[in-house]
Amino acid sequence: MSASDGVFNNLRQKLDVLGYTQTLPLAGIPLVAALFEDLVKSTESLRDAKKKIVDLLEEKSCWELGVEPYKCDNSRLLVECNQLHQQNLKDREDYEQRNFELLQKIRNLVTDKFHLEEQCQQLQQQLSSLLAKHQNIITGPNMKNVKDKAKKPFVSTVRSGERIPPLLESRGNIRCTKCTSQTTRPYTADSASVGVDKMPSVALKNEIDRLEDRVKNLTDQLEFHKRKIESRDREIRRLNELLTGGRPPAALAKDCCFKDVRGMSEDIENLQREKTESLNKIREYQEQMHEAMERALSLETHNKQLQHDLDELKVAALAVETQANSEIAQREQELEDLQNELKKLRNRPEKGDNRTQIGRRAGGAGDGVNNSNDSSAVAALNADKRRLNERINELTQRDAELKSENERLLKKLSKLKGKIHGMQKELQDNVQQKEQRTDEEKIRLKSERDFFQKEYLRLISKAGSEKEVEFLQSQIKSKDDELRLLRAELCLRQQERLMPSVNTVNAATATTTAGSLASARSNHSAKSTFSAASSDCVQAVVLRAERERDCARAELERVRCERDTLREKHVSLLQAQSLETQKSQTHIGELNARLRQLERENRELSTARVPHETHIALLKEEIDELKRQIFTLQEENTKLRTRNSQFKILNEQTERTLQEYQSKLAIAERQLQTADTRLNDLDSNREVTHREAAQLRNEVAALKKTYVSLESEKDKILTQLDAKTERAYQLEFELKLCKEKRLALEKEVKELEEKLSQLTAKTRERTAELHETSTESKSLRQQIAALKISRDEAIAENGRLSNELAERQAEILTLKKKLKDSNFEIEQLKQQLRQYVAEVKKAEDLLTHKEKEREEMLEHYRSLSHDAVILEGNNQSLEVEAAEHKRQITELEDEIKALKQEICSRNGLIAQLEDKLTALNAQNAKLERELEDALDEQHLLKVDLAARKELCDKLDVERDKLNAELTELNEIKRKLERDNEKLRADLEKSSNGQKVSSETLEELLTKTRRDLEEQIKVDSKLSQELVRQRQQNDDLLRELDAERQRRHQQETLAQEYQIQNQELRHNLTDDRFRQARSRDQSPRYPSQTL
Repeated sequence: MSASDGVFNNLRQKLDVLGYTQTLPLAGIPLVAALFEDLVKSTESLRDAKKKIVDLLEEKSCWELGVEPYKCDNSRLLVECNQLHQQNLKDREDYEQRNFELLQKIRNLVTDKFHLEEQCQQLQQQLSSLLAKHQNIITGPNMKNVKDKAKKPFVSTVRSGERIPPLLESRGNIRCTKCTSQTTRPYTADSASVGVDKMPSVALKNEIDRLEDRVKNLTDQLEFHKRKIESRDREIRRLNELLTGGRPPAALAKDCCFKDVRGMSEDIENLQREKTESLNKIREYQEQMHEAMERALSLETHNKQLQHDLDELKVAALAVETQANSEIAQREQELEDLQNELKKLRNRPEKGDNRTQIGRRAGGAGDGVNNSNDSSAVAALNADKRRLNERINELTQRDAELKSENERLLKKLSKLKGKIHGMQKELQDNVQQKEQRTDEEKIRLKSERDFFQKEYLRLISKAGSEKEVEFLQSQIKSKDDELRLLRAELCLRQQERLMPSVNTVNAATATTTAGSLASARSNHSAKSTFSAASSDCVQAVVLRAERERDCARAELERVRCERDTLREKHVSLLQAQSLETQKSQTHIGELNARLRQLERENRELSTARVPHETHIALLKEEIDELKRQIFTLQEENTKLRTRNSQFKILNEQTERTLQEYQSKLAIAERQLQTADTRLNDLDSNREVTHREAAQLRNEVAALKKTYVSLESEKDKILTQLDAKTERAYQLEFELKLCKEKRLALEKEVKELEEKLSQLTAKTRERTAELHETSTESKSLRQQIAALKISRDEAIAENGRLSNELAERQAEILTLKKKLKDSNFEIEQLKQQLRQYVAEVKKAEDLLTHKEKEREEMLEHYRSLSHDAVILEGNNQSLEVEAAEHKRQITELEDEIKALKQEICSRNGLIAQLEDKLTALNAQNAKLERELEDALDEQHLLKVDLAARKELCDKLDVERDKLNAELTELNEIKRKLERDNEKLRADLEKSSNGQKVSSETLEELLTKTRRDLEEQIKVDSKLSQELVRQRQQNDDLLRELDAERQRRHQQETLAQEYQIQNQELRHNLTDDRFRQARSRDQSPRYPSQTL
């Protein structure tokens, strides 16, 4: 029994500690013990799992921090590699384009050379023929030409026109692109005929050459475009191979740590704010700790004063005790002396009596004198006795008062010792808590410092701009200043701690020496122990101060070393950055030179069309990314649906359990109601039986009276004698039955009273349980009020933080605006650069154009006669080129418009898909709400069905009862008929006997008359009673309906209260679990021993 009591007490204490104040039945002790052991094991395993998870998370963060630079390098190298590949492709395409254009030029130049050589041969032939004619004309002796020349000065010009006639087939004959000069043809008829004959063959030849050149150009273009497509395919294959082996570049770009610099700077600012807040909190905690230390020191001094007062009181008490003991000893001695004197005096009167007797025998001479002496001596003795008794009483009273005062002082001393002990414990707890908090703050600050160092190194490795470097330098300076301030505050705090501790130690030693000198006479041993304890405390305080000083120095040295290393790293990084900037500047200069070379090379080459395939590929990639996002969203939607279904299943399970408990409650309430109704029925039946008994007695008296009146009317009622006698027998039988029923009803009443007592006991137990639940609900409401207060405080804190966040966001917006302005300025500068490059290109084009014009002018000076033809050809070629350029521009614009339309259509499709998604989500939510409503309705219908089933069961039971009562009544009726037949037979026998005795017949007639009258009255009364019972039944049915409605209302209220109670219990358990988890999560550090 003792072991079970111990187990019960243990369990009760543990449950009280956890907050479960419910009653613990003896039958549930093993189950609760097993559950408690499981809970302890689960909490331990949970704690271990949390520790493991924390370690794994730390390892994960370390690995991520280690892998992040590699990820960044990988993404950067990938981007550079892709850029280089794209540049290589562009260079190759440009090279092939230039090669193709140069080949076209070479081919055109070759054809031009061929045509020019043919033209030169023709011209040489014409010159030779003209020279021969000229020589023939000159050598002729005809002098008329000379005269004609003298008379006609303009014949030379005409002849010069005849000498160099223009070529008719110059356009069809010459394929030169630059010079389209037309040669003169001979004016003679022979040459004209030859030209006319050669015209079709030359035109056909030129057309064939032109077509061949065009075919070659087209084949070259085809080969060039094929090579371009092959290079693009190779690039696509390479990128696909890259994608198949690892993650996509978009994901790598997302993982890149150099992506969100602004977000990181915002995080750094938030962390700095948190750091300043934590430093302020540390200062507040240190101030509180300092105040607590001061209080502790003041309490120690007060305790020492109280100890000194107690020692003095002890000394005074000892002195009082010694005085009292000495006085008591003196009084005892005096009492002993007085008792001895009393004995002597008692002996003296005996001797006097003996002497009186001797004197009386001898003679009564001196009787008067002796009697007077004896009386005076006895009076003196009595007075001394009274005085001594009074003194003894006073001393005993004083002794009792001193003892009570001593006990009071001892109680006060024990109370003071308890208070001092409690205050010392509180001080130790406060000191330990403060030390733990300081250790936690130190660890947190160290972790923050490490985090900021990592962030600093990461941001420096990013090779950011000079502004970021300056920002980080300013942060480092602010951190150094904060560190200096913290070190100065630490030194001041340590000095302040050391100074009051030394003062308190001196004060303690002084007070202890004074106390020891004061109480040296009383208790030398107490003095020695107290001095030893004080010396130990002083040594412990000094050692602790030295340890703290050494720790602070070591921490200062460590912080200085870290600062020096950080400075060295900063300097090395700045040097590396300067070297990188120099390299980048040199690289930019080389690139500019190369650009100039390329521009020089590309002066005479036309710019290729911008390929739109890259744009289309990017759009396809974006579409693929959007498809992936839609797929991920669908997966998340399915996950959420599964979670929703799980939550619904849990809700259904909880609702089922609630319904079970509610059904149990309803069953218990129904049982109570049925018991109450049975009790009421029994009470009503008892009253009815009492009434019937009284009525039957009255009826008996009335029958006796009617029996006398019937004697005079026996002649008239002889014919009705049989019926009346039968009725009398029936009434007697009914009386017997009523008596039997009354006995049975009394037995049932006793049984129901026993059941009622049991039910009252159960109701008491339930009221006790209700009282417990009400107390629990009150405590839960108080806890809820406290939680609401804490929630309001958290809301206020959240509001404050949101205000600060809004301010920071406003600052961020201003910074973003500044950034946008700077980006806009950079873009303006880039546009200016582009304009400058375009102007340079225009100037170079102008120079080239001038050179061409100079060459054309030279050619113009060479052939002035063909200027008009050249200009017309140039105009036509320019018009053709302008038309081609316009056509290309229109085609490009159409393509751009088509691509824009495709983009708009894709955006529209995406928007439609998003709208569909939102509509589907809304529809899903609506369906879930409808499902929940349907489930609630189903639950209500189930409850209603259960109530109706119970009503049906009750009605069936009542019907069965009524059927049983009907069968019983039928049996009673049959029995009555049998008795009636028996009575008739008896009456027949008695009629034979009544012929003999008329007097008996007259009596019977009177009796029957009375019976009839009474029976008529009883019948009327019974009919009235039946009407009244029916009315009562209707009223009871109405009350039953009202009570059922009230019961339904009470059930709903009970369900709501039960739900609230369960919610409160869940909240309470959750809060306790959170508190336990927070206690488990909060790092506990061992207190520093003195």
